[in-house]
Amino acid sequence: MRPRKPNWSTEQKLLLVQLVKARREDLLTGRHSCREIATNRRWAWDEIAEEISTAHPDVPRTGKECERHWFVELAKAKELMLTHRSHTGHISPVTKVVLEILKLQRKEADFKDRTEEDNTAFEEEEEPQEEMKYVPTAITPIINIELPVNHTNDMSRLENAPMSPPCSPSPSAEKRDLEISVLRRQERVLQLQEEYYSLKIKHLKARMLMDL
Repeated sequence: MRPRKPNWSTEQKLLLVQLVKARREDLLTGRHSCREIATNRRWAWDEIAEEISTAHPDVPRTGKECERHWFVELAKAKELMLTHRSHTGHISPVTKVVLEILKLQRKEADFKDRTEEDNTAFEEEEEPQEEMKYVPTAITPIINIELPVNHTNDMSRLENAPMSPPCSPSPSAEKRDLEISVLRRQERVLQLQEEYYSLKIKHLKARMLMDL
């Protein structure tokens, strides 16, 4: 019968949760296929076990042992949260680190949800732009007309004639208004894109600072 290993010491537990916090991208989240997630997590747990065994060579640990004990510490922290003792009673340093990891996961999940909502709103607001086509306008030739000698009487009759109603807007004016409307929509789309990428850059900087 294989002899049982000693229990986890406080130093080993603290090192374990600190390493999990540093490697939570590989251990606690997955962004690839199921096979890739399992392989990456197994490598990450083996690397954590190697670091713990190097720091405590008298009691070496395996990747499976590290993974099992992480879930033990995780269950303790969640129990404290459910019983609302995390804000009142005494908390061990190990459990404090686990609670910090849970808070970071919640913040990252909330930010991801907000980013997805912003993307959805941006896609809904962005409309297909109308293709503008240039239509050449016919130019009326200028014709010189020679006025008769008695044109003075004719001009006075024209001045006293009733005014015709104003003409409707020309096609060129309608085209100009349409171009202005399209340009305003394009400006709004560019503003939304700038806000989205600004939020994304802030998120990436925050994650880099948390991982340090």
